[in-house]
Amino acid sequence: MMKLMMAFMPNCREVAKTLCGEGLAAEPWHRRLLIRLHLSQCEFCARFGRQMDRICEALKAAWSEPQGEDVEAFKRRVIARL
Repeated sequence: MMKLMMAFMPNCREVAKTLCGEGLAAEPWHRRLLIRLHLSQCEFCARFGRQMDRICEALKAAWSEPQGEDVEAFKRRVIARL
């Protein structure tokens, strides 16, 4: 059974391509299962997956809408420098 799973398990390059692309959500359930199994066994791919998650979180935070207080403080700083 294990040999059969290993035959269908994606390699590191395929896992990295999936994590950089649309992510696990776009994959069918059986492919997600094999990728998660790979991530549980490969420390390098697991680390890469965590790094991609952090990058996505940072980008979402950078592109979020500014709060009203932030805008007003920014306006005051600009006026003070002028």
